[in-house]
Amino acid sequence: MTAYHVVHAGSNSSPLSFGSCSVWYDYVMTILRRKLYFYFLLAIFLIVSPAVIAYSQGYTLDLTTFSLVKTGGVFISTTPKGVIIRVNNKLAATTSSLPLTQGKLIARLLPNEYAVAIEKSGYFPWDKKLSVEPQLVTEARNIFLVPQERKIQTIETEVSDMIMSDSNAAIAYIKENGIAILDVASPKIIPLAAQEDERIGKVRFGADENYLVVESLQKNKSRKYLFNIASRERTEIIEDEVERYVKIRQYSKEEPKIIALSTTNTLYAIDLRVPHEKAIIADNIINFETFGNKAVYATTAPTILYEKDLLSGKTNQIIETPLDYFDTGSRIIRSAAGHIAIIDSGNALYLYDGNQLAFKHIADNVIATAFSDDNKKLAWHNKNEIYVYYLKDVLIQPKRNVGDTELITRLSRPITGITWFSYDNEHIFFTAEKKIRIIELDGRDHRNMYDIADAPQALRMSYSSYDDYLYFLDGTTLKKVSLFKL
Repeated sequence: MTAYHVVHAGSNSSPLSFGSCSVWYDYVMTILRRKLYFYFLLAIFLIVSPAVIAYSQGYTLDLTTFSLVKTGGVFISTTPKGVIIRVNNKLAATTSSLPLTQGKLIARLLPNEYAVAIEKSGYFPWDKKLSVEPQLVTEARNIFLVPQERKIQTIETEVSDMIMSDSNAAIAYIKENGIAILDVASPKIIPLAAQEDERIGKVRFGADENYLVVESLQKNKSRKYLFNIASRERTEIIEDEVERYVKIRQYSKEEPKIIALSTTNTLYAIDLRVPHEKAIIADNIINFETFGNKAVYATTAPTILYEKDLLSGKTNQIIETPLDYFDTGSRIIRSAAGHIAIIDSGNALYLYDGNQLAFKHIADNVIATAFSDDNKKLAWHNKNEIYVYYLKDVLIQPKRNVGDTELITRLSRPITGITWFSYDNEHIFFTAEKKIRIIELDGRDHRNMYDIADAPQALRMSYSSYDDYLYFLDGTTLKKVSLFKL
């Protein structure tokens, strides 16, 4: 028999067609693909997210240990700007030459010690090994690059001595035929001729650049006078035959007023307009120094120090414990902020401690000392060494605390002078081995030091923050040099 399949009209049932199977297959595969995509992206997220979070928190992979380590960085700031920075002999960054740029951060460095080098065309390189700690930035903010070529200018020859005013705006120097004043701002030289048969001995600026205190020899007689630079007027300082003055300072700006210590150990205040009316400040005085309108003076043994305001007349006793070995040859030095240091007749250096009302012993065998212009440091040198004592906490790296003392350098040959590079107060000029050199205070790893000028007979040296020149007397030649490219 033959079987027949009968299809009734209007029936909804039909055999499964090939097209409907294809649609079903596409549907199932789409869901499967979405799941695969989801799980694939989820896996990537789970793998990458921790790495991104670790990176954002300062971690990086240390390939030597294959572990995540927190990183640090190095911040570099230089004068001049526009430098090349190398870390471990590899180019790490360059800095902009624009004036307002602040420096460069080299980030994401593994904790380690790095050899950092700074280069700029026409300048000596700077280098130092710096340690990087996790999550910390190591700073080198006081880098000063010295130009390889520096123009040393001769100002005058046949000069026997020079002195710079406290404001750094003027220099007085002595020649055989008189005195000359160098106005640093101009720079204009004002000659002040000596009188007939007069030989200038000592010169010192008064309270400002208006006056000079002059000691000379004229016709074999000692002469002392106050010289008004603007008017060229000489005002004689009259002395008695019995009582002469061993030390004189002009203390009042734009007025011919002096303080004088006599051979009878009396300290006088004298208005040279009425020279015979001498006001006694104190008796039994062995030494003194003026600072603006204040005078610091020391009594004869037992030696006590006092400070007197010359305008108000108020006097304060500075110390309660007497000083030893303090005489006319001792030196009193005062910073602009009021710190007082003394070098006694035995060449011991002391610093005043206001809390204890006494002087604290700092060092022995001191030749010269100088406060920095930022009033944070006291530098001194002995025959072969330079030291710095910190008067305040230094909060930028490398950090120092009040009372810290650092040996800056030690040489086999004598050091003959020091002065601060007051542009940043983080470098010191010094003379040694017939050269003028500059050395940085940053003692991490080593201190960068550079030769500035040949000076076979360096006698005096002063840095003027007024025009950023170093002035120095080499033998009988007065010279100047700048560390900034002109």
